[in-house]
Formats: sequence, C-alpha cells, structure tokens
Amino acid sequence: MKRRMLSWRFVWREGRSGELRLLWLALLVAVCATSSVSMLADRVTQGMSLQNRQLLTADGVLLADTPLPEGLAARAQRDGLQVSRSVTFPSMVSSGQAMMLASLRAIPGNYPLRGVLRVRLADGRVVQGRIQPAPGEIWADTRLLARLDVRPGARLRLGLLTLRLGGELLREPDQALNAFNFMPRVLLNQQDLAATGLLLPGARANWRLMVSGEPARVRQWLQWARPQLPAGARIESAESAQPALRQAMDRVQRFLGLSAMLTVTLAAAAALLAVRRYLARHWQQVAVLRCLGMTRRQVTGLFAGILFLVGLLAGACGSLAGYGLQEVLARVALPAQLDSLPPPSRWLLALGPLSALLLLLGLALPPLLMVQRVPPMAVLRAGLRPQPAGLLLSVFSVLVLLALSLWQVGEPGPAVWLLVAILVYALLAGGLAWGAVQGMRYLSRYAAGVGWRFGMAAPGRRPALAVLQVLALSLGLMALLTMTVVRTDLLQAWRASLPADTPNQFVLNLQEDQLAAFSARFRSAGLPVPETAPMVRGRLIAINDRPIVPTHYADSETQRLLQREFNLSWRDTPPPGNQLVAGQWWSPDASGAFSVEQGLARKLGLRLGDRLTFDLAGTPLQGRVMNLRQLAWDSFRVNFFVLATRPMLASQQGSLVASFYLPPGRSLFATQLVQAMPNLTLIDVSEVLAQVREIIERLAQAIEALFVLTLMAGLLVLWAALGATRDERLSDAALLRALGASRQQLLAVVLGELLSLGAVTGLIAGSGAMCLGALAGWVLFDLPWHFKGLLPLLGMLCGMFLVPLAGWPICGQLLRQSPLRLLRDG
Repeated sequence: MKRRMLSWRFVWREGRSGELRLLWLALLVAVCATSSVSMLADRVTQGMSLQNRQLLTADGVLLADTPLPEGLAARAQRDGLQVSRSVTFPSMVSSGQAMMLASLRAIPGNYPLRGVLRVRLADGRVVQGRIQPAPGEIWADTRLLARLDVRPGARLRLGLLTLRLGGELLREPDQALNAFNFMPRVLLNQQDLAATGLLLPGARANWRLMVSGEPARVRQWLQWARPQLPAGARIESAESAQPALRQAMDRVQRFLGLSAMLTVTLAAAAALLAVRRYLARHWQQVAVLRCLGMTRRQVTGLFAGILFLVGLLAGACGSLAGYGLQEVLARVALPAQLDSLPPPSRWLLALGPLSALLLLLGLALPPLLMVQRVPPMAVLRAGLRPQPAGLLLSVFSVLVLLALSLWQVGEPGPAVWLLVAILVYALLAGGLAWGAVQGMRYLSRYAAGVGWRFGMAAPGRRPALAVLQVLALSLGLMALLTMTVVRTDLLQAWRASLPADTPNQFVLNLQEDQLAAFSARFRSAGLPVPETAPMVRGRLIAINDRPIVPTHYADSETQRLLQREFNLSWRDTPPPGNQLVAGQWWSPDASGAFSVEQGLARKLGLRLGDRLTFDLAGTPLQGRVMNLRQLAWDSFRVNFFVLATRPMLASQQGSLVASFYLPPGRSLFATQLVQAMPNLTLIDVSEVLAQVREIIERLAQAIEALFVLTLMAGLLVLWAALGATRDERLSDAALLRALGASRQQLLAVVLGELLSLGAVTGLIAGSGAMCLGALAGWVLFDLPWHFKGLLPLLGMLCGMFLVPLAGWPICGQLLRQSPLRLLRDG
C-alpha cells in the first residue's frame, strides 16, 4: 500500500512538472488510433451479423435461374419450417412517354419471413410488416417515382398489364446496409405475374425459396437440400449474405488499419524515447533510494507502478478519444447506415488500457531493468551509468509491436510487410546517420562562423545519441512524407477512375441489323457513336477436359461464377483499358484461343495453355488460354471475363452491347431511342456513378480524419527525439556561457546544430519515403509504380524547417536562463 501511495505521489509530482507529459500523449495517440479503427470495424461486423437475416428476408434461401422443385418446399413444411417464394427479374416500367428499367419482384402474402416491409399508401398512411400489394396494384420505391415523375395512385405499364401504383416502397429488408443496390425496386402480387406476360420461357429471372424456423432445423434442411439442387442453384445463409459489401468494408478497414498501425509505430517510437529520457533523468534518485535502504526489487516496483498508472490513465483517455473518433469516422464514411449500426462492444473500451499497458511493457521493460542496476555509488558519481539490459529485450519490444499490428490490421501479410519495411529502413537510416554524423564532424572544420562550426561538430561529440536522434527524427518525417504520398496518390487514383465523361448508359439486346440505325441516331443527335461489342452467353463446363464441379471450390464467389453463364465476346485487338499481364495477343485469323481476366484465372487456378470448354446452348466451344488481362472494372465500360477469337464466335447467334455517356439534360434522347427500338434494354447507371463518387469522397474524408492522428504521432516523435538530448544541450550551453559566449552566439550554435540535423534527417527521410511510398502504393493499393524524385529535396527542406521549429522551445529555455542556472542544471 505504501509503494502504491508513493507511486501516486511520484505520478502527481512528475505530471505537474511535465516529465511524463510526452509519454502520456504518445500512449494516448496510439490507443486512440487502434481503438477508433477497431470500434468502427466491430460496429460494421455487428451490424452485418444482426441484419444478414433481414438482408436474406429469411434464415435460409435457395436461389436458382429456373423454378425450384416442389419437393424442396414440401420437405421444409414437413420439417416445421415456414416457407415463402418470390421471383425477381428486370423489366421496363413506363408512364406515358417516360420509362425506366426496374427490378420487379413478385411476392406472396407471407413475405418477408425476416424483417419488415414499410410502405406509404396512396392515402398517406404508412404500414409495415408482412404485407403485399393487392391484386392489380404495385408498390415502387422513391427513385422510380422521382424518375417517372409519378405519385401513388398513378397508372403504370408493366408488360401487358396497366397496374395502379398503390404505394411508395419506403423500406425493404434486403436494402438495409446495402450501399450498392442501385436499381429501383417494384413489388407486385404473385397473382398478377402471369398476366404481365413478362416471365416467358428463357427469361432471365431469379427464383427464391425462403425458409425460417429454429436454427438447427434450418441447418438440417439446408444440408438435406444441397444434393437435391438442380444445376445452377445455390444456397445462401446468414453467414454468406452480402459478400460484396463485406469485401468493400474489409478493404476500407484494411487501409484504416494500416494507417493506425503506422500511427502506433510512430507513437511507440516517441514513447520509447520518452521512457528512456524519464528513467535516465532519475538514475540519481534511484541511487538515493538505494542508499536509503530500498532493494532492487522495490525500486523496480516503484517505477513500474509509476509507468503502470501513466499507461492506465493514457489508455482510458485514449479509449474515450477513440470512441469519439470512430463516431466521426462512421458519420463521415457511412452516414446512410449510421442508424442501423449498433454501438461498439463494451470490451473494446477495456481493451484500450490493456493495449496501452502491453505497449508500455514492451517499450519500458528494457530501460526499467537498467534502472534496477543503478549502484548506490551513483549518488556520489553522476557519471556512473547502469549496464544495458541486453538485446533480447529490444527484440521483445519489436514482438509486442508486431502483435499489436497483427491485431490491428487483421491480415498477417500487410502487417508483417510494413514492419519489415520499417525495420529495413531503420537499419539503412542508422548506417547513413552514422556516416552523416562523422561527415558533419569532419566538415565542421571548414564551416564559416562559430555557429555552424560548433553546431555541426556537436553531434560528433555524442555519436551514439546523435544517431538515435537522427533515426527517430527521420522515422517520423519519413512516415509523414510516405503517408502524404500514398494518401494523395490513392485519392487521385480513386477520383481519376471516374472522369466526368464516364459512361452512364448501357445498351443490351442490340441486334446486328439495327446497328446502322442505332449509330445514325447518335450522329443526328450530335453524340459520339459508342463502340459496340458482340456478346454470346455460355457456361464453363470443363477445364483441361475435367468437368467443372462448383462445390469443389472453397470460395463462395467462385461458386457463383461457375453456377451461372458467362458473357463471352470476341475481339481482334485488346480492349481499351485492358492490360496484358501474361501471354501475347492473337493474330486476327487465329482460332482456338481465349483471353481470361487475371482475377478469374487466379480463382479458377488457370494458367497459360489450359484448355477451356464452354457450352453455348448445346454447342461446345473449346480453346486454350493464350493470355491474361487486368481490367479496370470501375471504369464503367463494357468488360468481359473471357474473350475469344473472331472465328470462334463470329458465327454464333448473339446480340450487341454498348456503353455511352449521356450529358445531363439529354434524357429525352434515351427515351426516343427505346421507343424507336423497343427490344433494347437501356440501363441508366448515372445514379450508380453519383453514389460511387459520393462513397469515394466519404472514404477520402475518413482517411483525412485518421491522417491527422498520424501527423500528431509524427510530431510527437520529433518532439521526443529533440527532448532526448535536452540535458546534453543544457550541459553544452552551460560550458559555452561559462567560457564567455553571448546569447547570440549560443543561439547560432543551437540553430546550426538543428539545421544540420534537419538537413541530414530530411534527406534520409525523403529518400526513404520515395522508395516506401512507391512500394506501398504498388503492393498494397495497386497504384502505378513510380518514384517521386523531388521527395529527397522536399524532405530536406521540411527537415530544415520542422526540426528547428520543434527544437525552438529548447532554444528559448537556453536563452532565458542565467549562466549559473545552466551550469548547475548541466
């Protein structure tokens, strides 16, 4: 109890004097960064887990491109499960001269099994629950009402039927937490489906058989149903719902996690310097305590208690700050989903102090063990220093940092890659710093003026400490420059991926004999004629003559790709925006060759020379993989997973597809185009582009918010690195003032040293940022590989500005105090 009270008294005294302020701030920034990202990821994970069943509208769903066998539903009912069915397909909805492509869903009376529908009826009432439109009525969402400029009560054309718009669809379960559902939804009564004449044999539709009930019974029924499914059917459960959204959020979390990891690394460097300086300044006090009878164990326990209290306080404050920051990140990046996200788990608030203590344990243990080796004789001999604690404890610090990084990022590869890159940089920078310190000592002989001569020679009088200082300064500055480069390049790449003239209209089902009239309409309207591409549908049935079995692939997305038909096309030249990454393109008269998208080849394990077999409506099509392509899927141009040579597909019956940019205010052209060619399906993705651009801007703002923390951590490193040599500078200043140096001369010496350190530090940091920035952008974010040659010069200028700026308080302290006080303190 006495030792705890003594620790509290030390913490209170040292806190008031500012001795522990830097350590507290460094730990707070580290915990704030890790807590904010972890809490945001936890909220998103919880939200997905809670709403996945609502996203599916059931506990388990069977999906197929054809009607499912009746025996599946009968068995589910015998097992005591609730059963519901629906059919979803795209179709045009029209009101007078206006029309729009919508996603139609025919529902029964017990839809949905999970979640609720919310509808505003024509009389203004809002109803919700398991409901369906009355026969002869449809419900449509807000986007369709706005595009067609209609209100509930209007009459809309749907195939062969004219139906009354009975209400505005406000919410549907499978739209929750789905930021990528852009096609307007229309619900109709299942009794009206046949009369519309839209669901003909061969129509592209999605049949769903939904079940709900006790989880154990649902799992048993799904296991029984799996071998009974027809070809192309698949199972979706709550665990597999919305993989696209999960993947998108994983990518966002990965970038934020890497940013937080770099912040923790910088904060750890600042904390290490702060702990080292704090304990080094108390060796004399330790010697006094040893003389007063305290044992080594008691002394170690006293200072361990002080650091424990500081870490606990910093961890608690960092957790609270992280909670506030994750709320800011959520409001910036996910404003539409904020209401549906649950609060973060309570245990994450407790994890903040624990992570602070763990980080402090790894960083403070080596110098703490050095403190217990302080001999009592040090009270009489100030130069008597304890022996170092050994290299293994420094390795332990790195392992602790690695463990925190792995927990933060959640992916071993990027975490290990970044730490290895930082360690390699530290080794190279340490060697360069040693050479620079020795070079500065040599060049100081030829420097003009007292300030530059003494300032450049000062680091050479304590080379080990100078190297540590340059290394810490360059690490902080390098991290800031790297983050600036990667962040800027990443945001520019995101924004440049969607230029102003990105295609916002897609045309399907265009026939060869309509191509001349189609092009003429564009020319007469003064619009560029879009490039068309032939398209034939086929199913991949064999690789190297081995039949395809989708269930043999572990990835659910790969299974979905193999269960549906591919859109195939042919070209004589590589498509615009496609980059060959393996193999060569074929000659115009070549045959029996395929070009495969790189990601698809990776999922299927394809290599150059593999034989693929497709089934085109009963006709086999075979060829070998001649090359692999990298596609820009976010370009909104017509892209294909698989391309073939002209002789292979030119004779096949298919259609043409195209994409084009329609300027604002020219929507009448699209309406006239569809009226002149009723068989065309025109897909307007302008809303998609608007929302994608909005998502990019939100993510950019989230990255900017977290970058502020990285900036703070970098400044803390600069502060800690200069504070680490504060006592040595005081000693030098005391000696110079005692020898008659004026304040102006003393200021010139300190500024000369800071400018020299800043130039060396900035040059090393800029060179490191040039290499690491290019490597990080290429490896982690698929950015083009390029070096920014001006970074070393920019780094040197930044170093010569920031290092003297961070060291200015020390200069002021040296100039304000009297020579006698400096001599006593020195």
